[in-house]
Amino acid sequence: MNYSITSKQLRIRRFERGDAEDFVSFMTDPESTRFLTFGEEQKSREGAKELLEVTIASYDSEAPLMAFAVEHQEIRQFIGFCGLTPREEGTVEIMYAVMPNERGKGYATEIAATLAKYAVNQLGYRQVIAPVSPEHEVSKAVALKAGFRDHGISQNPGSSEIVHLFVFDGNS
Repeated sequence: MNYSITSKQLRIRRFERGDAEDFVSFMTDPESTRFLTFGEEQKSREGAKELLEVTIASYDSEAPLMAFAVEHQEIRQFIGFCGLTPREEGTVEIMYAVMPNERGKGYATEIAATLAKYAVNQLGYRQVIAPVSPEHEVSKAVALKAGFRDHGISQNPGSSEIVHLFVFDGNS
């Protein structure tokens, strides 16, 4: 997988150890992680640091995690992170998160659209799913703006939770 994906304003890249302070700050903010499926341990300072280290170490393994930092292309400022998790054959689940001070600028939509198109057009996935907490109105709007189709309320294909499911197949 190409480890530097660019969009109009952003660059999606591998995490680096220099991202630790921003990543830990995000992960330990209860409001930022409220709708994300990370465990409570991962939302602690030590847990977030360990998660970052495991992610970075995985890049050189046979099964690298598809978890990435997102930065402004020009000023190289960390603004969030995103990732892909393979599900059933031909399907991958997307996640994206933006630092609190960078929200409301269209970055989440740009991240979701760029990564979804990359997953379909470059990685060969048939579809990208975005399971969203039913009460998370902002993420639902992001998914729609990024070209995902609304598939309504259903069980998350990756767990037993009830989610609002959005699907991107490149034809949206």
